[in-house]
Order: sequence, then structure tokens, then C-alpha cells
Amino acid sequence: MASKTVKTYCRFCHAYCPMEATVEDNRLVALVPDSDNAIYGGYTCVKGRQLIEQIDHPTRLQQSQKKQADGTFAAIGSEQALDEIAVQLATILERYGPRSIASYNGTYSYQNSAAHDVARAFHAAIGSPSYYTSVTIDQPAKVAIGPTRMGWWNGGSHMWNDADVALIIGNNTLVSHYSIPGGIPSFSPHNALREGRRRGVKLICIDPRVTEVASRCDLHLQVRPGHDAAVVAAIISVILSEQLHDKAFCDEHVAGLEQLAQQVARFTPEAVAAAAGVPANQIVAAARLFAAGPRGSAVTGTGPEMGPHPNLLQHLVQSLNAICGRHYRAGERLPNPGVLTPAGPRSAQATGPQPQWLRDGVRSRVADDIGETVVLSPYGPLAEMPTAVISDEMLLAGEGQIKALICVGGNPLLAWPDQEKTHRALAGLELLVCIDLKLSATAQMADYVLAPKLCLEREDVTLLTDIWHDKPYSQYTRTVVEAEGDKIEEWEFFWAVGKRMGLALSMRGGPIDMREKPTKFDLLANITKGSRVPLADIYHTEGGRVFDVPDVILGPPDPATQERMQLHPPGVDEEFAAAHADLHRAPDRDYPLLLVSRRMKNTYNSTGPELSLLKSKGTTNPAFMHSRELAALDIADGEIVEVRSRHGAIPAIATAADDIRPGVISMSHCWGGSPDPTARTDEQIREIGSNTNRLIDNREHAEKYSGMARQSSIAVAIRKLS
Repeated sequence: MASKTVKTYCRFCHAYCPMEATVEDNRLVALVPDSDNAIYGGYTCVKGRQLIEQIDHPTRLQQSQKKQADGTFAAIGSEQALDEIAVQLATILERYGPRSIASYNGTYSYQNSAAHDVARAFHAAIGSPSYYTSVTIDQPAKVAIGPTRMGWWNGGSHMWNDADVALIIGNNTLVSHYSIPGGIPSFSPHNALREGRRRGVKLICIDPRVTEVASRCDLHLQVRPGHDAAVVAAIISVILSEQLHDKAFCDEHVAGLEQLAQQVARFTPEAVAAAAGVPANQIVAAARLFAAGPRGSAVTGTGPEMGPHPNLLQHLVQSLNAICGRHYRAGERLPNPGVLTPAGPRSAQATGPQPQWLRDGVRSRVADDIGETVVLSPYGPLAEMPTAVISDEMLLAGEGQIKALICVGGNPLLAWPDQEKTHRALAGLELLVCIDLKLSATAQMADYVLAPKLCLEREDVTLLTDIWHDKPYSQYTRTVVEAEGDKIEEWEFFWAVGKRMGLALSMRGGPIDMREKPTKFDLLANITKGSRVPLADIYHTEGGRVFDVPDVILGPPDPATQERMQLHPPGVDEEFAAAHADLHRAPDRDYPLLLVSRRMKNTYNSTGPELSLLKSKGTTNPAFMHSRELAALDIADGEIVEVRSRHGAIPAIATAADDIRPGVISMSHCWGGSPDPTARTDEQIREIGSNTNRLIDNREHAEKYSGMARQSSIAVAIRKLS
């Protein structure tokens, strides 16, 4: 029996934890943490350790499927499926034009480093701007709108490894395993938090729950949902009124400080305290503690980003970091300049706002103030359409209506806001193609479902996290086990269909060979052309390691190109006014509770509950509430209740949780099944949970620029079901 041990890394989520896999005769028989890895220290989470079961799980598709006339699926060879799909796409393209063909690249597509770039190449080749990803479901303000309106600092913000203080707003890295640089790292987060606390990092949390992170912080502001922006405005107000900001940095690198001060002046701690449900003295203490620094950043998580005023919140967080000078300066060494990113010098200076990114891109057909969002990446600006209104783009008749959707590694029926509208939109398509490892709720509606290779069945490199680490770390993994059955990689779909349609695809490093299918290494080399460390060097290194790249010392500002970060961009006055008005808004008497989002350890969006160990930790989506509140409503722990909003209603399992403030219900997203009454999913509440997107109207409270729906801090009521 042939046996081998392979160093690899997990791609269940974005954390990319290193592992050692034992393989016997192409069967994965053991999977353990890579204890030799200096960055992760032998850490993996419970989800990643289920990859053995996932590979051979009975629900996993072993070959592609085609919808039959009676609604059932029948197996089809992938080559034949690609032939048929290419013909249909070519017909739709000719009949309706480029914009009619869209792709949605979900969370799992991010775990294949070539998937997005080849998908973008396909869209460019057919001239379609209808490229959507999961990033615009919950964080367009952070990754796109915030930097676009304010500008950014080319030297980067302070990272966790050398911080003295951190302000964490609605992020629970110990469970979500997700954080941007500056927050608690998602790479072995428990160890990172312990190390930071030993180092003396002061931790401030703003969160309606006493989360795993909040329970370990120095100061917890248990805010009433929806007022995060007002609390941050009050913190800035204290800092500016007490002259605690970095005046020298502001004098040289920011604009609009006086106007910002005028706007936040009315958000005094006393004015905010009552509505936000936190004592005024806590707001003052948070302001002084963060301002004292002298190093460390403020960061946000998914919860407040999906709640009210996300554009304003992100602007205030970026402004807070700017006025306190929480950026690396001239003469300082960057902790991680990147391994796979382009080489070159960096200067300690600002790039100003880019208003053309909000003005000149492709407009949504739904509303004039919604359009392409531009994400700033290490390789330059990347535009994509906002997922918040993709269902409307499918349903709105006329030129540019989406007629075909390619869904890559996502589950829109469970993930997109306004589930019933999503169902109507997907059902009305002329062609729906899913690349999915199982017949998910969305895949069950598809015309074709192509079976993909899982992460350990393909090679890859840690491209997504290249600048997230606090050191120049990277890992290339070879294929651990060869995929059995008839399976493809996500990028292969776009290449194969492009070839059949006679397209010429090109990425940032140059054209893709359209005659002979390129190797995965060739594609990754194209994507990372000009990187600080040649991809071949990483390829020939066993396991993950910190690479010896030349230090990048930030140079002084260049007077010819130096700009200022704008603290008072156009449109922000209206956002301040809306957040201030909310401080005085009376609660909804008919819907007196607020529903907020959360993460759970045993799921990663809609993936996880099918795996036995994760299933043993829960198969439903509980409605967590404070025990006193349940008692007042005469609802017992574990009873079935109805959670209803003005838009819809769902059943849920009431669950006592005293880590959450009264007046709040906490539930996860991406649970449940189809809203089609014939699916009878509500009867399976204990087995599959229910979908909170049924409670959301995706056009109500839609954010300017991104159209992002309010998906947290939803006004709801609850009643016991007999």
C-alpha cells in the first residue's frame, strides 16, 4: 500500500490553515495540523478537519448534472455539458447583448486563486460588466466605497503585531476566522489574541453581544444595534474636542478636518448614550484609550457592515485611523510588503479620493445612484457590479436584462437578500449554471450543475491572504489526492466555454493560451507576474514559510504626487443627518425587537451542517434571545417561534443566550431552503433552520452607490407558534 505525507493548507474558509495530509493509494486517510508551521503554530479549526469526510460525502456530486423536462437531474459528461452551455451562451449573447450574461462568484470561489481572474477575463472578452461577487453582499463600504470617497494611505495602517490598542467593531474573529489587517488575525486567532494581551495590547469592543472576543477585551460597549456609526462619531468628537488627535499628521495628510469636527460635534457622548444604550463615560473612556495608542487600528466586522449607515460607519472608522495617525510613516519598515504582489518602492503619503470610480462606471438599471463598485487590490482597481440588486437586474425587463447566470461556488437562494425575490429572479432565467459540490438550494433550480474539484484535489497558492499576514508568508500546495469521477476546476469552466465560443482571454500577466488548456501553475504565474518572490520559488518550497524578501522602508512623500485623505467627501452630510435622526427615532411599536446577524463555529455560510461532526453541533439556526426576555414572553428555551418583519415571517427555535442584550434577536444567515411553498422547508425547521433573508426587502434602506440592503438590525416581532 503506497503511503505519502503531503504538506498542504485548508481552503474551507479564508484562513488557509496549514495541514499535513496522509494519503494511501489516492485516498485521504489522515489530516492533521502542520505543527512545523511558524505562523500558525499547529492551528486548525473544527471545520477544516472535516475535509476527509467532505471528499467522500454521499451528497457530493461525482459528475455533472442536467435538468430534465420533468424537473429531475440526470448525469451528463462535463465535455458535453460545456458544449451545450457554450452554444446557449452564444445564442443569449447574440440575442440580448453582453450585459445579459452574468456570473456570481461566491465565497467558495475565493478558495481557488485562479477562479476570479479567469472569470473576469471571460467577462472582458464578451464585453459584459455583469460580474458579481459575495464581497458586495456585506462589505462594499469597507473594500470599495470608503477608500474611493476618502482616499487611502499608501504605507498601510498599523497591524496587530505591533499595535498598542485595537478597536474591534462587530467582529468576532475567534468564531468567524475573518479579519482585515489591524484586527485580531484570522490565522490562529486564539494564539494571536493571547500574544497580544501578553504584549499589553488594549482591546476595545463595540458589539451588542458579549462575544468570544468581547469577553476578553478591556472595554466593551454593548451597543444597541444600528447605532455603531453614532458611537464612532461620538468617539471622534471626544478626540477632537480634547485635542487628542495627531495634529502634525493631519496638518500634512488630511483635508476636511474642520468640517468633520463640525459634523461630529452634535454626536456628544451624552447625546448618543441613551439611544445607543451605552453609558456616556464608556464612550469617553473608549476615545481616550484609543487615542492614547500610540499605535493600533480600528476595524469593523460583518455585523455593523450589514446594518444601518454602513457607508458612514466605514468613513468614520477610516477617519478615526487617519486623525490618530495610525499609519506607517517615512523611514518605517512595512511588516509585510507581500510575497506574490508586485515589487516596488512605497511612499508614506496619501492617495486622494477617486470620485470617478463612483461616477463613471457602469450604472445599474435599477437606480441611477447605484453602479459598479471599485475594489482596490494589490494589483490595482477592480470593478464589479453590486450583488444587492442582481435579482432586480434579472427581473427588470428591457435592454441589459440578465438572462443567463453562472454561479460559481455560491448559493444565492440562501445568501442574497430578499429570498422570495431571489427565487423569482432565478426561476425566470433562460439559463442557470451552477458549479457546486452538492445539489444546494440554488443548484436544485439550475439547468446544469457542474461538479468541481475540492481544495485538496487541486494545487493552489495563498494569493488571497498575501498581504493579510504580519510577515511575508506564502505557501504553494500540490494536489494532495487526484479527483475521481468527472470533475473540473472553477476556472476551467470559463476557459473551456471561452474556447468553444472562440474568445481570446487575457489576464494581468498577458494572454491565456486558448489552444491548449494551460496548467494551473501557468495561470498563477500569469496572475502573479512581477511578484517579489517568483512563483517557482514558492512552488519548490515544501509547506508554508516566511520568505526572505528585501525590507521595504517607506520613502518620504513625493511633492509631485502627494495628495490628502478627504475627511468630508460629498454626500457625507446627508449620512450624518440620517444617523443623527436615528438617535431620536421612536422604536417600532409593532416590531419592537432588532434582529442582528452572527457567525457560528459549525458552519461557513451554507456549508457545514451536512458533515457529521459539524451536524452534531447543531442543525438549525436558533433565534438567540436573553433569557429574561423569553420568560417575559412565556416562551421556553427550545420552543418554535415565529419571527416576523414588515416584509415576511420565518419559524425559528427560541434559544436562551444571556450574552446578548435584551431587545435583540441574534440569528445566522444562509440557513434553510427554498421559499417555494411546495418545498415545505418550514416544516424542517429543526433539521435545516430557516432563512433570515425572507425578512428583508432588498430595496428598503438601500445604500447609495452599492444598493446594499439592510441585513442586520431588522425590526422584528416574535410570537410563540402553537
